[in-house]
Amino acid sequence: MFRIILFFSVLTVFNFFSSDVSITLNMPTSANAGEEFLVEVTINKGNIEGFARFEQSLPVGFTAVARKTANGNFRFENQKVKIQWMQVPFDQQIVISYAVQVGPTVSGNFNFGGKFSYVLNNAVQTASVTSKSITIIGDETLAGTEAGATTTYSYQNVSLKDVDCIRQKPYLNDNNEIIVNLLINKGDLTGFGKVQEQIPAGYKAESLRSKNSIFTFKNSIIKFLWMNMPNDPQFVVSYKLIPEGNIPDDEAFIIAGTFSYEENKRTKTINIADRKVDLDNFKGDELIATTTKPKEQENTTTQQESTTKTSTVVTQPEETATNVVADNTQPETQTPSGNLSDITYTPSPDQNGIAYRVQIAAGHNLVSEKYFKKLNITDEVQIEIHQGWHKYTVGNFPIYRDARDYRIYIWNNTPIHDAFVAAYNNGMRITVQEALMIANQKWYK
Repeated sequence: MFRIILFFSVLTVFNFFSSDVSITLNMPTSANAGEEFLVEVTINKGNIEGFARFEQSLPVGFTAVARKTANGNFRFENQKVKIQWMQVPFDQQIVISYAVQVGPTVSGNFNFGGKFSYVLNNAVQTASVTSKSITIIGDETLAGTEAGATTTYSYQNVSLKDVDCIRQKPYLNDNNEIIVNLLINKGDLTGFGKVQEQIPAGYKAESLRSKNSIFTFKNSIIKFLWMNMPNDPQFVVSYKLIPEGNIPDDEAFIIAGTFSYEENKRTKTINIADRKVDLDNFKGDELIATTTKPKEQENTTTQQESTTKTSTVVTQPEETATNVVADNTQPETQTPSGNLSDITYTPSPDQNGIAYRVQIAAGHNLVSEKYFKKLNITDEVQIEIHQGWHKYTVGNFPIYRDARDYRIYIWNNTPIHDAFVAAYNNGMRITVQEALMIANQKWYK
């Protein structure tokens, strides 16, 4: 009788530890922009042991902070959550969790998946997560004033609230660095202040103007921190982004930032938005302040009291950057400065079949041919709008190898060292891999 019970117990334990590996994801179906939500992952590991890793890619605008790691090594870099074990925990069920912080300018529907990799019988195996969708509700609430008179400001025809922070649309300088300028309108605030921005993957950040703050950069997050903010009611801080490593071509260039400050012993946070202003040479006396009385104090003759300082129009610097934030302005409706006679618009609707071009730049504003001539580009420059960017290409090759060779020519004979081959099918952009398959062509390194 004892032997039968022992045999049954051993069989039960064997079945328990030899079950298949499975992984489930638990997270809310909605969250607010500027807040955070918890992601919990449950891993039934079966009888595996040794090395294991959980990995999940987060969309741009999301960051992750560890909560429970089950003794694993947690990392968040290049928009990926990674928890790694050199020796997976003995427990049959592993529960890990982390808080996902949502950027204040993020909104829409997003899918979250993930995978669990492990070693079984000397081979790497992978268990995938059934993806879940979350809806991010945009934050429309910005800092305002208490009841009473409200003061607003205007700088170069751009409105600011009494406490506000705006970002000049980033632009490229002569050293292929992206310049980011931020204007802080703090009024009489003097205490704690912090600017925090998440930058795209593939860049490192360096401070240019810190205004006596503590500047830090880590894991694609930059911070300007003051224990006591400067006395100036308005001031500018800035940093530069320097490309390093591979910059994904299929990801939009997005900077998501917030400005936090202390008021009445409470910390408040507002979103930072891009604006078309020139902050390189900011002058406080160009600011226009307008004070508006509440309705119960208005009369039929006077509804606003305005104090206007000298206002001077400053020309917006030319933005010619590769990987610079772009808006949705169609170039056909712009009246760009400079000679654009050698710039045409693509893709052409009557172009048939597979074609390859070499992309040499992408940016926010249209630029003149003189810019590319300074870079030793003598070919006709073609421009298209793709994923909200103005993208500049040269050449038109039916064979990938010819485009590849011309890309190398540009690398060797111009200052453009990040040119790459772009592919089209009937005038529409596709990946190079898709084009090679459709045209039955070979890839050449």
